[in-house]
Amino acid sequence: MFIVIDGPNGAGKTTLINNLGEKGYTTLSSPNGTPLAKMLRPACRGAEPWVDIDKQIQFLLFSGARLDEYIRCVHGKKETVIADRWWTSTYVYQCILQGISVDFMEYTKHPDEVIDLVIILTGDSDALIDRVEAERSKNPDHGKCTWTKERDTMIRLGEIYVNELPAYLKCHGIMFNVVDTTNRTQEDVQEEVEAIIKRKESIVVKPYVSPTK
Repeated sequence: MFIVIDGPNGAGKTTLINNLGEKGYTTLSSPNGTPLAKMLRPACRGAEPWVDIDKQIQFLLFSGARLDEYIRCVHGKKETVIADRWWTSTYVYQCILQGISVDFMEYTKHPDEVIDLVIILTGDSDALIDRVEAERSKNPDHGKCTWTKERDTMIRLGEIYVNELPAYLKCHGIMFNVVDTTNRTQEDVQEEVEAIIKRKESIVVKPYVSPTK
């Protein structure tokens, strides 16, 4: 089973993924799940020295890193794999925000790829931005990327996760749940997400066994 957890900066994805990993789930953070993805990550995120990288090149780097992660970390796995971001983020950041063709994104997916569930963490924009700024005061590099430089951009990203991404997933028949993290503890959010995952894991199609004669 392949599950994706996504959402805007400040929604709590990284903490949640780390905690799920401690609970025994196989997890990966994209783009960071393979040696190639780790090498491409700074350019993907527009961090130094790649702050002026062309958006189409950035899109291709994200796509290449994700495909390598899928082949090495997800494809053919029998256990549940949970990813922190996936092409869902590409759809939000590169397609909707930056105008890259959605059809182009579709061509970058592995032909066997199936996402069984997307969990979208959302929240009040001001609350999420306050969390990012609070964490960045402790760690100046926290969440630093091309899209967190301007408050208006972060607000727009939150809107896309609430509106456009769910509509796209619904249109393509991909199951999703939206979890609002505003005014909720990390423990509360994790409890709800674990319950969602367990419900999905419990839906098992059992092979037909003919009755013994």
